Amino acid sequence: MVDVRTPPTVGIAAGIGFVIAVFAPYVALSSSGVAALETYYGYGLVAPTYLTLFALVGIVVLAAGREARTEPDLAAGVALVIGLAATLLTLLWATGVEESVVSSIGTETWLAYHRWVVLALGVVFTGTSVWYADVLGVLRG
Repeated sequence: MVDVRTPPTVGIAAGIGFVIAVFAPYVALSSSGVAALETYYGYGLVAPTYLTLFALVGIVVLAAGREARTEPDLAAGVALVIGLAATLLTLLWATGVEESVVSSIGTETWLAYHRWVVLALGVVFTGTSVWYADVLGVLRG
């Protein structure tokens, strides 16, 4: 049996990873690369820089549920909705970015995988929200 504190803890880590991954290019790229990030993050309906707000709220919600400051089942449901919305919007961004834009930013090879890492962290956050709801019995009715 899984401890009910494990899923939100993993979700918190995924949310922190999401935020770090979105802002990492601002630290790792040269000044000309940073200037090109506006175009890179401009694809999709919502830029990932704004989606970090979803992740931050999700982190707070999961932490509140884990520490029983909020009803855990409510926290799991809210985190699930936040995770689904953020992951869907991140998917639209990641699939919308053209390869030519990524290659024009700089010579860093890791940037070709960056958007997929951000998307994967969003999926992990959503997955842990589902896991949390399942451990609490919310999904079993």
